[in-house]
Amino acid sequence: MNLILLFVIGFLVFIGTYMILSLNLIRIVIGISIYTHAGNLIIMSMGHYSNKMVEPLIHGSNNNFVDPLLQAIVLTAIVIGFAMTAFLLVLIYRTYRVTKESDINVLRGEEDKHEQ
Repeated sequence: MNLILLFVIGFLVFIGTYMILSLNLIRIVIGISIYTHAGNLIIMSMGHYSNKMVEPLIHGSNNNFVDPLLQAIVLTAIVIGFAMTAFLLVLIYRTYRVTKESDINVLRGEEDKHEQ
């Protein structure tokens, strides 16, 4: 299970890096979003689950226990990642409405150097 999760995390990091290195602004935002998903999987993979762990406050017959702190951290990271993605999409939309361009090289002003 951990080996499969490791390959999935590596694949997500690879795809996120490929998308971030693109020149299109939408692909860059998608790459950042994929990075946040990979980070969430890394945090969730740190959780430890075994039959010998017991709940800290409730003593009973149920000995299977997963630490809820990691789940709370991932839930917070999902909300922050969604807000960041929404903000970047609105920022790209506004940039496209003003400049009519979604390519980074055009927005940097590299065309002005070639015209002179």
